[in-house]
Amino acid sequence: MRGDGEVREVVTGAATGVVATLAMSAVLALAARHGLLKEPPPRAIVRTALPGLSEEAVDVGAILAHLGYGSAAGVAHRALLGGPGPAASVLYALGLYAGSYEGWVPLLGALPPAHLDDRARQASMIAGHVVYGAVLGVLAARRRRAARVAIRAAWDARMRQESRREQADAARRAVADAP
Repeated sequence: MRGDGEVREVVTGAATGVVATLAMSAVLALAARHGLLKEPPPRAIVRTALPGLSEEAVDVGAILAHLGYGSAAGVAHRALLGGPGPAASVLYALGLYAGSYEGWVPLLGALPPAHLDDRARQASMIAGHVVYGAVLGVLAARRRRAARVAIRAAWDARMRQESRREQADAARRAVADAP
């Protein structure tokens, strides 16, 4: 069914987006640990978009918002681009970075535009997005390889079935032609 395949692609895109977001989050946590990132951008975005939340609610909201955004971007990666390999996926992720940190994030007032922002945060965010894109691309490539293996196995099974059918037909003809 076409609908089942589409649902599978959306779920796969969302799952790869979450995995890539977790990898990116590890890079950002490392940057924060080394003093390169004062406040993680997802936290600044939630704090700005939803003023009045407790610190705990901002922390939870930031985690959920980041996973949700990464998941949605993973779905778009599969739907719009078909899940390209690592190099194209890194470019996709850098496009997300540029669109967000030069676009809607400054418009929201959460952070300054990337070109005016702290260089350490810029470097951390670029590194995080490179990791996000690389993970998306590697997972997409693995899925394509698995699909090719499955297609090849189905083709081989079909060819074996045809060969057996042809052998059975030849045997029936030989029996029918026998005196």
